[in-house]
Amino acid sequence: MLLCSAAGYAYNIKAGPLQLSLAANVSLLYSDNANISPTDPKEDWGIDCGPIITGGLQLPVHIGNNPEELLRMTFSTGFMYRKWLNGGQQVTFQSPTTFALSLPLRLGQWLVTVGDLFTFTNEALENLVAVGIERPAQYNNTATLSATRPFGRFVLTLSGSRTDRWSPESQSLEETVYSFSVIPSVYLNETMSVFWATSVGFVYPEHYIDRSDGFNLTSMVGIAGRITPVLDGSIGIGYVHSRFDPIPSSTSTNNAGSGVDGVSAQIGLNYAHPLRPNTTHSIRGFYSPGVTATMDRSNYQTTYGVNYNIAHRLNRAMTLSPSIGWMHSKSESGPFAQQYDMLMLTISIQRTFTRRLTGNLTYRRQDRTSDLPNQSYVVNEVRLSFLYTF
Repeated sequence: MLLCSAAGYAYNIKAGPLQLSLAANVSLLYSDNANISPTDPKEDWGIDCGPIITGGLQLPVHIGNNPEELLRMTFSTGFMYRKWLNGGQQVTFQSPTTFALSLPLRLGQWLVTVGDLFTFTNEALENLVAVGIERPAQYNNTATLSATRPFGRFVLTLSGSRTDRWSPESQSLEETVYSFSVIPSVYLNETMSVFWATSVGFVYPEHYIDRSDGFNLTSMVGIAGRITPVLDGSIGIGYVHSRFDPIPSSTSTNNAGSGVDGVSAQIGLNYAHPLRPNTTHSIRGFYSPGVTATMDRSNYQTTYGVNYNIAHRLNRAMTLSPSIGWMHSKSESGPFAQQYDMLMLTISIQRTFTRRLTGNLTYRRQDRTSDLPNQSYVVNEVRLSFLYTF
């Protein structure tokens, strides 16, 4: 509780390029499966609180005379103390915690951007891989380098990235991902373009028998941007070639030289339209073949699903926000390939009390159904939270 007390003495800071926003959060929560167990769920009541710090920093970089050459840093972090009635206590970073750096530079006609993004998460409901691990902490760091040059309506983009993931509690989440891509695009108008993306990816998981080294080559054409006033996103179709190493185990092994060859597609579309003056809704469909430009899992996973969200303003101070989502995932490699369906339902009511104080009552249900034993679970969670911004 000392964290809540400490946050009470904080104040907003604006000093030159540095801007900070300080807030404190207090929540009361109930879960019928607080230990995220597929075989022995336990209900529990808990309380958590802590300070939240968000901010940014912009510093001029004097290379040439271009005004966009600014070093930008943004961050959102804090600490959380959680006490369960029966399940003990926990002190950790707020989840998610993020730090991002971006430095755009003009080199002739090229806009070169150097970036880095660090994130920390420990919410088991948001982690679709670590089933049975209570609040697994996962760290991610992605370093990127991209260069873009326009030639009228034609734009060429070259990019490369390295992502490192590590988890002290589960080696199955650890890996290093490299990705390189070449993307020429032709802008049909100011908001929509036709692209041809060719990418190469390499994956090297860390010291875990259920993951495999991998290689991927993808070439895809498609459209991206704002397609209509209410529809935006991207649609692509192309060819993919991938290979991953065999993984021996005591019970099974994947085939040597296994992989994917053939036609591939990607869909990520978002439709948003106002129903009435106080109501908006959006639906998003997505499909990923598991071997893509970023290859963010080395045990390749085909994933598709849909999300539907509504935001309805009950009055000037209250907003009702229900949402429902479904996702299907299938592992394409590894000796323990599985398929599972995830159903997610959230109903939230937000109330603004003052300019600085807001409250939120949220019900969340997550239902995971797997074809493997002891990999399915159901979680119902109710949370009442208050956020005070200083």
